[in-house]
Amino acid sequence: MAGESSTAAALKIRSCRRKGLRRNPTKIKEAVLDLISSLPDDILQHILSFIQTKIAIKTSLLSKRWRHVWCGTPSLSFSCNRVEAPFINKTLTRYTSSKMMSFKLHSNLSENVPHLDSWIEFLISRNVENLSMTLWHSDEYKFPDFFYINSSVKQLFVELIRLR
Repeated sequence: MAGESSTAAALKIRSCRRKGLRRNPTKIKEAVLDLISSLPDDILQHILSFIQTKIAIKTSLLSKRWRHVWCGTPSLSFSCNRVEAPFINKTLTRYTSSKMMSFKLHSNLSENVPHLDSWIEFLISRNVENLSMTLWHSDEYKFPDFFYINSSVKQLFVELIRLR
């Protein structure tokens, strides 16, 4: 129902109600999902940009229509205690948007620090505007030289918390 307009999906909901399907919540839920699925990708991606990336990726299980919607969200957010580098690397590999508005990383794993340079390089290639990182680690972290010649970052928040 991806090609159907939101008006057509709304008519389907009304049709379900007229046919006496009010008592069948499953049919109504399906009609509402169809209504949401009929929205353009840009709007769905904007909506997904407000939730954690891990959850946004899970929406790809809803249907074929949703399979790749998360790949073009304008923001990525990794904020949990066990954000592992392989998951972030795989996510960035599948990310298709040419412009990234914001990237947030909140990680307490010092194992992620060696990957930061490649992630920052990826973010710069996507012209990220807002970059926010909170990292716990045992060593000093120095931003790579190419970061300083980047002009796309408009807002930067970095918090480095040293482990003892």
